[in-house]
Amino acid sequence: MTNDNNKPTHDSRNNRTLPNQLELMRILNEQRVILDNASVGICFILQRQIQRCNQRFAEIYGYDSAEQLVGTSSERLYPDNLSFRKLGVEAYPSLARGERFSTELQMRRASSELFWCRVTGKMIDSSSPDQGSIWIVDDINQQRRAADSLEQITRQQQLILDHAMVGIVFLHNRHVTSCNRRFAELLGYQADELIGASSQIWYADKSIWEAAGERYNAVLSSGRAFEAEMELIRKDGTRFWCDVRSKAVDPNDLSKGGIWIIMDISDRKATEAALVAARQQLEHRVEERTRELEQVVASLHREIEERKIAEERIRHLAQHDSLTGLPNRSLFESRLQEQIEQAQSSSDALAVLFVDLDRFKHINDSLGHHEGDMLLRSLAERLRQAVGQQGTLSRIGGDEFVIMLSDIKPRSRIEQLIMRIQTALVPVFRVGVQEFRISSSIGVAVYPEDGHTPQALIQHADAAMYRAKANGRNRYHFYNHRLDNEQSERVELENALFQALRHEEFELHYQPQIEIQSGRIIGVEALIRWQRPGHGMVSPANFIPLAEENGLITEIGSWVLERACAQLEQWQQQGLDLRVSVNLSARQLDDAHFCDKVARCLKRYRLDPSQLELELTESIIMKHVDQTIRLLEQLDQMGVHLSVDDFGTGYSSLSYLKRFPLNKLKIDQSFVREICVDPDDATICRTIISMADNLNLTVIAEGVEDADQLAMLAEFGCHQYQGYFFSRPVPAEQIPELFANTEQPERWNYQI
Repeated sequence: MTNDNNKPTHDSRNNRTLPNQLELMRILNEQRVILDNASVGICFILQRQIQRCNQRFAEIYGYDSAEQLVGTSSERLYPDNLSFRKLGVEAYPSLARGERFSTELQMRRASSELFWCRVTGKMIDSSSPDQGSIWIVDDINQQRRAADSLEQITRQQQLILDHAMVGIVFLHNRHVTSCNRRFAELLGYQADELIGASSQIWYADKSIWEAAGERYNAVLSSGRAFEAEMELIRKDGTRFWCDVRSKAVDPNDLSKGGIWIIMDISDRKATEAALVAARQQLEHRVEERTRELEQVVASLHREIEERKIAEERIRHLAQHDSLTGLPNRSLFESRLQEQIEQAQSSSDALAVLFVDLDRFKHINDSLGHHEGDMLLRSLAERLRQAVGQQGTLSRIGGDEFVIMLSDIKPRSRIEQLIMRIQTALVPVFRVGVQEFRISSSIGVAVYPEDGHTPQALIQHADAAMYRAKANGRNRYHFYNHRLDNEQSERVELENALFQALRHEEFELHYQPQIEIQSGRIIGVEALIRWQRPGHGMVSPANFIPLAEENGLITEIGSWVLERACAQLEQWQQQGLDLRVSVNLSARQLDDAHFCDKVARCLKRYRLDPSQLELELTESIIMKHVDQTIRLLEQLDQMGVHLSVDDFGTGYSSLSYLKRFPLNKLKIDQSFVREICVDPDDATICRTIISMADNLNLTVIAEGVEDADQLAMLAEFGCHQYQGYFFSRPVPAEQIPELFANTEQPERWNYQI
């Protein structure tokens, strides 16, 4: 521009603008330098899109340059869309109010690695959100890891404190701020009782407390640890000696408190006092040296002795039965192996005897746990005396014992030992007020004929023992190789038994029960039969014991109850007035829901409870007497009839019997069989019938096979009978015809 004289002029406005632009450029350059060199990430976000960011921001998120992020959605920086949206929801209210929003969260690097960061955001203008926001990001991943590590260390230290074997307490101004469980236990308090309490409570009086404070304050203020032995007092007033150690948090300011560690040294102090009293005449230095030496020696001797005793006890427990003290299976097999090796070198023979107590399970079931153990110990002692020094006796199971007889020349020594065992078991065993007679079945296997290893000899002796039981019990049997086949058959039978229920191989037969006075059928007993494919009818005596051993008896018992009730409903529809009797096993009574199952079964088949009779053996009702009484009382209140099966063969007494809510006693067939020729059996039957009359119980005799037996039972006053004399157990479809015959006396030849 020029003036009127055509000379250049200066525009004052331009003169002002140029310096302002330069100042602005300087400021922008300074800000750019600040952004590029900032230790935190800074970015400008508009509509959640990254508009600008510094290099540190890109580095934090694992990108090479800021340009890789500019223009992209900030969602890529979050672990997932949910985290992205969540931050927006949390941050917006604060940002909209013009406030600064700050939080710590996990975000995602370019490599997809998650890391912890602290983000702080603020709107450029809260009244105009469309101008965007500024966000500052600080990578705190290392700090978070350090904090987590510190927290873990703190937890570990707290665990150490809580489980330390010494008492630890923190005091502030001589008041408890915290303590571990051991400290509270030493003083007889609960830990929470001590929090806030003055330390004066564990000193005998205030003067002692004040003197102790002066002592340890002088030490702690010098920066040293305080160590002393003090007599403290428990909550209950008893005193005890402690080793006390303390350290101040800040020796320059004892008001900040300190940590105290105490150990109970009462026993040591008592020992020291005793030693001092015993050596009062000795010089002090000699006394100290002697005491130290004696303590070390005593401690070593005690440690050695205790270790020897402990090792011996562990060795004994590992190799002996804890109840009887006899060698266990492991020790027995080890000794047997040694004898086998000796016998191999000397061409000698030896024998293994497997001893099983007959019917011991039934006896044990009638006793409590304590009494059963007492009986087993008595049995073991008699066997030990019978075997003596001639062999090794071992208990390998509940009522199973094995004996190794190494010198069997002549072989008659085996029979001699068996006779001693059987003789030793003859005297009555007494447990409390009860008496028991126990016999044994014994199997014998001989080395080398019957096996060359301990396992083989024990297994074959076991098989021989089962043959002895099968031959009638209270017998012995020598192993032969045919027994292997029998053992295999036993395993095969057990496997087939598991399939029998699933394949509907069981069926029920029913044996009529006759009222002696009228000759009418008044009930039937349900008896299970097994029609095994390819083998024909299997005797219950062969599979019921197996079912009791493997637990299948519970399912079989439920099946019998269900089928018997269903059959009784059919007979009712045919006009037959009968009661069905079902045998129970001990395992069924152990079922807490047994009464409910019986009730549901009666309801399902619309039966009056009095039409169902449940039979239990004496051994079953004598097992856990109080528990059994409660169960039977529930059944009795339902109206179910209860009967004792095989009465006279068990171990119940009249005092026990009258406590049970029973309706009937069944005389065992072993007494009925010889009733006409054996005066003892006749007396037993008469006594049972008389006793039942006094208890208002019905009596039924089983196993009646001829008219003479029936006549004598009738003379004794027996009410009912069952047996082959009237009918064998028959299929259900034959019962209506038998029932009809007894309803028409002219059609049958019953006479007493």
